[in-house]
Amino acid sequence: MSTRACSDKVETARRLLTEADFVLIGAGAGLSAAAGLNYQDPRLFQEWYPQFARLGLTTIWDAIVAHWSANNANRRRFWAFWAHHIQRIRYDAPPGAPYLGLARLVNGKRHFVITTNVDAQFAKAGFPPEVMFTPQGDYGKFQCATPCSDPLYDNLELVRSLIASMDETDLMVRESDVPRCPGCGGYLDRNLRSDDRFVEAPYLGGRAAYQAFLNRSSGGKLLLLELGVGFNTPGIIRWPFEHIALRHPNACLIRVNLGDADVPANIKTRSIGVPEDVASVLDDIGIPNA
Repeated sequence: MSTRACSDKVETARRLLTEADFVLIGAGAGLSAAAGLNYQDPRLFQEWYPQFARLGLTTIWDAIVAHWSANNANRRRFWAFWAHHIQRIRYDAPPGAPYLGLARLVNGKRHFVITTNVDAQFAKAGFPPEVMFTPQGDYGKFQCATPCSDPLYDNLELVRSLIASMDETDLMVRESDVPRCPGCGGYLDRNLRSDDRFVEAPYLGGRAAYQAFLNRSSGGKLLLLELGVGFNTPGIIRWPFEHIALRHPNACLIRVNLGDADVPANIKTRSIGVPEDVASVLDDIGIPNA
């Protein structure tokens, strides 16, 4: 895209944000990557996970794939990786600049967030829970792996305990430290949506709040601000946002994505695709006219 074309789109985005009565933010992995939490960055992996780089892994995503499911053969290594990863991403990482900038952009606007990210960056940036729907889970929670019931368990102390007692040479936790469900005594697992064992009951209130926000927005101008959402789980944000843009009486979609900014022909007149870095676009939108 030419500099002029990008500038024109950013200027239009700034105007639409100013005019909007409601702002619905849809955020995917691209937003956290723009904040420095890039799962495909070998440099970041080497810096944060040097002990796991010794296993031949090169990125956080490689490590997640290699440790996605626990079984009797890998459970101690599984928890060694996930304890480190959750501590780094969920607890140690500060709120990223794009999230803080986004909070400033929507300050004073009626807004809501739906995100597939599970790193709590929105919460760290000051977005309250009542304006968020996080249907994919939360790195800060564990659930029963079975599951025997719906409760979720805060995991900060468990994660710290796992890291403190594990053997950093063989990268395994002690068998006695593997997290167990307080309800049934079976294993705990991360509260991440992967199959029908995901405990989603605690998120149903967020789903209802999301729908209520959409219903209220029908009486005004709605800006759909889609940031870093690709095709990993398009049925959660990307395709629904296109449907809202088509059906809502007064909505416009701004899709910011470095590699997947195209919009369908049937919503071209009420959409803007910006194939640029999310952080840079948010910065530019936040700069007032000279």
